[in-house]
Amino acid sequence: MKKRFYLTTILLLLSFNACSDTPKQNYEVSEDKVKLNITFIDKKWDGVTVPKEEVCSDHNKEGGESPALSINNLPTQTNYMILSFSDETFKGMRNGGHGTIGYEVKEGSSSLTIPSVKGETFTLPTGFKLVREHQGVQFGKQEGAYLPPCSGGSGNQYTLDVKAIHKPTDGKGKYILLGDANISLGRY
Repeated sequence: MKKRFYLTTILLLLSFNACSDTPKQNYEVSEDKVKLNITFIDKKWDGVTVPKEEVCSDHNKEGGESPALSINNLPTQTNYMILSFSDETFKGMRNGGHGTIGYEVKEGSSSLTIPSVKGETFTLPTGFKLVREHQGVQFGKQEGAYLPPCSGGSGNQYTLDVKAIHKPTDGKGKYILLGDANISLGRY
């Protein structure tokens, strides 16, 4: 029975991913790909320890928010950002398991501020799009686009993978990966 549940869950997730706004790894990589410079806007995010008020609703009054980010060294052709949240300690939540969201960017920018996103909801601020919902539902977590860190303080390592993309505006052609970076959100 358990095997059937997990197989059904995997098939459902694959079907949702097939409908996502952005291909998971189907990028053409630019020859001039750069390393993005990412910093947290709010000092409570230090990359070492996840702020207690920004964890999931299992361990908080309500689900926390993702950190607001400042991004520099952004290639000017960027018109879309992809943010993938992961728990590197827990195999089932790696590779964007805490959600993957996209953010529209005005082409021509060399720096950018990305606002916070509320966790455990599908309601996203203007400019954001769901790429892949978080995978915590299979572990009894509230569904949504982004699942805040949720290990209960057992020391799991949380990360954020950020990609700068040129997305074809006509809906045809390939997505071009222009820059990326992976940063630590901290341990919880």
